[in-house]
Amino acid sequence: MRRTKLEKSILFLDEDNAGLSVMAESMAKHRSLPKIRIFSAGIRPGQIPPEVRRVLQEIGVEQSASMTKSMDQIPTNDIDLVVSFGDAHEQCRSLPSKAKVEKWSIPNPMRTAGESSAVLSEYRRGRDEIDKRVAALFLDHWRHLV
Repeated sequence: MRRTKLEKSILFLDEDNAGLSVMAESMAKHRSLPKIRIFSAGIRPGQIPPEVRRVLQEIGVEQSASMTKSMDQIPTNDIDLVVSFGDAHEQCRSLPSKAKVEKWSIPNPMRTAGESSAVLSEYRRGRDEIDKRVAALFLDHWRHLV
């Protein structure tokens, strides 16, 4: 899929492309403005936990990826903005120099131990924070581009 000159592309990047970046991609696609292509990828792709799908469905968002993706599956030269969870952008050697990088420090719910209700609460907390930031991203960063 080739992009047009007016299209802009955003990449949500984390270490495993299993939790935070998948939620961000799904929520961004749910809110997506015209002429914005949205991707997610991981440095070392992992498995998407069932909690991701569950917490997204709770707010009416379909999980847009059934499999995790690595950077070689993304059109990296087309990326205009990278939203990096943690320091994922520092671990990635294939980001284009023209891409703006924005770091989102959101605790990874996959690292939460304990009862399933506590784990699910952490996924919801991460989902809600990502949802707010995606909404702000489209309002603040992309308004002048579309």
